[in-house]
Amino acid sequence: MLTKSVAGRTWHFSHSIGHFVGPEGFTHSTPIASTRDGVLYVADTGLSEYAGSATGGALGSVIRRRRITDEFLAEMGRGEVIWPEGLALCQDGNVWCTDAYQHFVVGYDREGNEVGRWGEFGSGEGQFNRPSGIAFDADDTAFVVDSLNHRVQRYTKDGQYLGSWGSEGSEEGQLSQPWGMTIDQEGAVFIADWRNDRVQKFAPDGEFLVRFGSRFDDVDDGGALNRPADVAVDSEGDVYVVDWGNNRVQIYYPDGDIICGLYGDARVFSKSAQAVMDVNADYMRAFNRVTPLELINLGKFDRPRGIAIDGQDRIAVTDGARGRVQVYVKDHDYVIPQFNA
Repeated sequence: MLTKSVAGRTWHFSHSIGHFVGPEGFTHSTPIASTRDGVLYVADTGLSEYAGSATGGALGSVIRRRRITDEFLAEMGRGEVIWPEGLALCQDGNVWCTDAYQHFVVGYDREGNEVGRWGEFGSGEGQFNRPSGIAFDADDTAFVVDSLNHRVQRYTKDGQYLGSWGSEGSEEGQLSQPWGMTIDQEGAVFIADWRNDRVQKFAPDGEFLVRFGSRFDDVDDGGALNRPADVAVDSEGDVYVVDWGNNRVQIYYPDGDIICGLYGDARVFSKSAQAVMDVNADYMRAFNRVTPLELINLGKFDRPRGIAIDGQDRIAVTDGARGRVQVYVKDHDYVIPQFNA
C-alpha cells in the first residue's frame, strides 16, 4: 500500500478500476459520480458507431455503473449521449448527465432507463452552450455549468429554469470556460474555472467566497493549476482539484492553502485488467519487458478528468488517457510509525 501523510492527514492508494482494453475497460474515462456507499457512474468517451456518421465523426459514449471494488453492474446512454461532460446523482438515485455536444441534460434510473431530458443550444434562459459540470444540492436543485456561456444555471430536477449567475472574465467571481463542479455539505458551490487556472467557491446565489490555486507555483502559494477539470470536497472540508494540465490532483485546506498533491500510483493491474492479461499471452510478454521505472510512470495520472468522493472518503479519479479509475482512501485513524535510532 502506498501512503502519503501530510499535515496530520493520510491518504492510501487502494486500487485501480478498469483498463484500456477489453469489454470492461474504458476508452477514455471522463466525468464520474459516486453514491455514498461507493457505487460509481463513469462516463466513457470513445470512438464508436458515431465515427463517420452525420455528426461528422463525433465521439460516441456510454455511462457505466460499477462498484468501487471494480464489479460491473450496468451501462446506460449508449447511442444517446455523445459528449458527456458532467455526472451527478439526485436524492432518488437517478443519475443526470450533461451532453456538451447536444447541449442538453439527460437523466437515467439505476437500470439505465431514461427519466428526463431538458435543454437546447443557445444563450438565453434555459439554453446551453457546451454544458459541463452538474451537481444537486440537498433540495435537489440542479446547478449546471454552462461552459461557453461562462455562467452557472439552476434548475429543478425536472428541468424548470430557476435562475443563473456568472459572467465572462478573470476577476473574482467571474468565469472563463468553467468545467467541473461540486456542492459541499454546507451548500457551497465549487467551480473548476478552467481557462482562469483556478477553482472558485461561491455561495448558492453566486457570491464569491474563496479561490483555490493560481497560475504561479511560487513560495507563497504552491498550488498552481493548469486547466483544472473537476473538484470535490471530502467529509472534513478538504478540497480536491483535478489538475488536468499538470497530471495530478491538488489538495487544499478549506481556506484555499495548498496541502499536497496526488500523482497516480496504479502499479498493479485492476481486477478486470488482470483477467485480460491472464488470457492474452502477448500482452503478458509485453508487460514482462517493462522496467521498474516504466512501471512507476505507467502508474501515474495521464490527463485525469473527473473526481468523486463517497461517504467513506474513498476518492475515485478518472485517469482519462490511461482508460481507468484510480482510487485513494483518506485514513482518519492512521498513526505514523515511530522508529527509534
